[in-house]
Amino acid sequence: MIREPQLRELVEFDGQGSSVLSLYLNVDPRQGTIEQYRLALRQLFDTVPNANPKDRARIEHYIDLEYDRQALGLTCFSCQERDFWRAYPLHVPVENAIMIDRRPLVRRLVDLIDAYGYLGVVAVDRSGARFFSFHLGELEEATGALGEEVKRHKQGGPAAARYQRHEDEAARANLRLVAELTERYTRQYDWQRLVLAGTEDNLAQFKELLPTHIQQHIVGTIAFDFGASPAEVRVRAEAVALAATHDYHIRLADNLVVAAAKGTGAVVGLDATLDAVQNGSVYQLLFAESYTIPEGQVRRCTQCNYLNAQAHKTCPVCGAATDALSDALNTIARRAIAASARVIILPAENPLSAAGHHIGAYLRY
Repeated sequence: MIREPQLRELVEFDGQGSSVLSLYLNVDPRQGTIEQYRLALRQLFDTVPNANPKDRARIEHYIDLEYDRQALGLTCFSCQERDFWRAYPLHVPVENAIMIDRRPLVRRLVDLIDAYGYLGVVAVDRSGARFFSFHLGELEEATGALGEEVKRHKQGGPAAARYQRHEDEAARANLRLVAELTERYTRQYDWQRLVLAGTEDNLAQFKELLPTHIQQHIVGTIAFDFGASPAEVRVRAEAVALAATHDYHIRLADNLVVAAAKGTGAVVGLDATLDAVQNGSVYQLLFAESYTIPEGQVRRCTQCNYLNAQAHKTCPVCGAATDALSDALNTIARRAIAASARVIILPAENPLSAAGHHIGAYLRY
């Protein structure tokens, strides 16, 4: 499973003169057969005739004999000349892609993690809760917590009022226990998005007991059957989380355009964004999924690694020769991640693209 350490390893790996072959392949068994996916793989390889035969052979061997046939997608990174091989079966949708470069193609992986990673679900009732942790479509944890049994007392009279107060107090204590466990699991599994399940009344009381920093992770609610399977919970929670993430990204892009126009902590456009990435001032990097930078428009210095968008064949900083980048966007995203910036890939239609920029960044300073 790919979490922060694995992503960081991919971001930091450098072929140092040897090429890295990066592959993303849809292998959803519900959509096609293994033979169809092998054909798709061969077609991808046809687009990179300069691929190292050792890297191609390693990937073909993995797909023929090694990977989990229940996976929906695969991502592989091979640099056999440097004895580097990483392969991850994924349980979320993957679009086919292949690239050869000195570094792995990470921006697509970042997008998948942003869409499907670090999702928590807490199903609450007056007696306890069920907790689910999902990451990239996989169930990491499913557990429950049960407090004091709470049942509505239906008899009348003074005794009934006392029973009712006791039951309400017990229910409140149960919700406090669930809130404490929710905070613990949020830290343990690094939940970035939290979906709550339960009745409107129970959830209203429960939210009041959550610390503010946990409430900020809540992206929506779903109705819940306590007999539902984890797979059913994941499908419903993912739908809510994906919709909330889409809306958040649109708002983020809209605010970015406004902030950049005011000159308050944001920049838009390739030149300004590239400068901000290189001086380490980017807090959040945004670009549209449909955005492409033509090969050669951005070049990298062979000595100091400076990037320039003016296609200078000599570095404007140190005067050394420069190389054209085949996927400059991946290099920009990788450098942002290396500097602890968050990378957000926007849908094709978004306020940033509508403003004619396609790429921009929020700044730390």
